[in-house]
Amino acid sequence: MRFVSFFIMLIFLAGCSSSGDNGNAGHTSPTENPVSATQASPSPLASPAVSASPAVEAAGTASIEDQYPGFVHKESFDLNGQTYEVYYWNSGDFDYTQFVVAKNREILFDSKHQGLSFEGGDKFDQAKSIWAKALIQNGRPTLLFSLADNRPESATIVLEEIEGKLQVTVNDDVLLTYEDVDQDGELELLASPYSGQVLLGPALFAVYEFKNNQYIPNRARTQQYYENQLVIEEQHYKTEPEESTFESLMDVYLILDRLDEAEAKFPEYYKWAGQTAGDGGFVSVYHKLIEAGTYDPIKGWMDKLKPLDHTSPHQ
Repeated sequence: MRFVSFFIMLIFLAGCSSSGDNGNAGHTSPTENPVSATQASPSPLASPAVSASPAVEAAGTASIEDQYPGFVHKESFDLNGQTYEVYYWNSGDFDYTQFVVAKNREILFDSKHQGLSFEGGDKFDQAKSIWAKALIQNGRPTLLFSLADNRPESATIVLEEIEGKLQVTVNDDVLLTYEDVDQDGELELLASPYSGQVLLGPALFAVYEFKNNQYIPNRARTQQYYENQLVIEEQHYKTEPEESTFESLMDVYLILDRLDEAEAKFPEYYKWAGQTAGDGGFVSVYHKLIEAGTYDPIKGWMDKLKPLDHTSPHQ
């Protein structure tokens, strides 16, 4: 019996020794795995819009972070089948004070190294948390950045990829938008020196075209743009006779310096809104303002348009 007990004990000890060896050789704790350790301390989170594969993303981001660590935000855009990424850094009171643009993980533009001087930038669309506007304009990848460094009005920087290089095509104190002015499927750049105010204080958007590395105003296309807008806004007001649509209509009349024509049509405009002269409605309010000339004169504004600056105003 003693022999049997001793034999059983030997078998038990041999089994424990074998199990211990296999456990150490076949499984490593998470803290001992270098890949897991890297993933446990990720770089700043990327925008959800990034769609690159994890392997490429990790390699590309690491390369950019080595050169430019500490970014506060990153977003990605697909333009002409290429992936553009914008990284932002902030050392001030605004959303960002520096940005870098990369294409397919290769850095194309660094605002600081390119000598762009601004106190800070603001998100292009606060509600949607979009930091820069990306689009194809003039057949080229284009990025628009909105500045917010205590200037009295809007300020914008535009980058366009020309012959494989990102170039500053606008750096001016203007409000920019893009619109298919002539309905040819191509977006045109429109710029105004201010955002406008109510009542009868519209933004003065002019149509610009790119010539000799600079955006210059096109008076004829601007005039035609507002001629078209007059027809559109009048129909809009007739369909939806509200104060906002009437304001837009009156603004176009003012921009075209044709308020005298608007006055002649007020009986019709009252009728569309179900209002009468002197009833205190919005049509009557505008009618009195126009009759009294209570608005800033802007006659001849199209003749005073200037090319948009593309250098740094603060240099």
